[in-house]
Amino acid sequence: MAQRHRIALQGKELPRGKTETIKGTFLGKGIRIDIYAKDSDGNAYDIEMQTTEEEDLHLRTRYYHSEMDSYQIRAGQKYFNLKQSIVIFICTYDPFKDNKSIYSFSTICEENKELILDDKRHTYFVNIYGNREGIDEETAKLLDYFKTGKPTDPYTRNIQDQVEFIRDDDDWRENYMTIEMKMDQKYEQGRKIGKTEGEQHRDKVLIFKWLEKGKTVKEIAEDLDKSEDYVKSFM
Repeated sequence: MAQRHRIALQGKELPRGKTETIKGTFLGKGIRIDIYAKDSDGNAYDIEMQTTEEEDLHLRTRYYHSEMDSYQIRAGQKYFNLKQSIVIFICTYDPFKDNKSIYSFSTICEENKELILDDKRHTYFVNIYGNREGIDEETAKLLDYFKTGKPTDPYTRNIQDQVEFIRDDDDWRENYMTIEMKMDQKYEQGRKIGKTEGEQHRDKVLIFKWLEKGKTVKEIAEDLDKSEDYVKSFM
């Protein structure tokens, strides 16, 4: 990733990484992200571990950025106060088949490649098996750690220490499982609500269609296997 954001992650005070769901709009779907963190300047980081090859990663980054921005706006931010939005995919395969270790993307002008749109969005795809040419030693060691799980310098040893601490933290695991169960419950509730709303919309369409054809409320209620009051609620 561009060195400024790797350095920013190491140099800023970040809360402990956590799995989090950012709630979408009423018609949207919430996004489940592996790590969501903010540094002391309020810049937002979404870090994803990607172990299976998928063809829609580029579109997922678009959606993740949009939801992260909406999250900031709903939290009271004005557009000009939006912070940096950084999405990082750490992949165990090469998403672009070009043997690069890091693919960095920003918004540029097609007519003048040196003109960059400062929309504060940055997207990185990390290929842990990529060529290390042009990668500084510290970043290379971090990528090697992702690849092998073996720390080779103070920074990766610190990461390993944190991993082992969390693995042994019964409270953390219990809280994580509680969050998982709550999220599953919310998903099931949402699915049921969606199903009910879909059925009601279908019934409403049928009721008006049958009324236009001259059917009585009683006949419609019998066809839908509902009460007459239910039918009248849509009239």
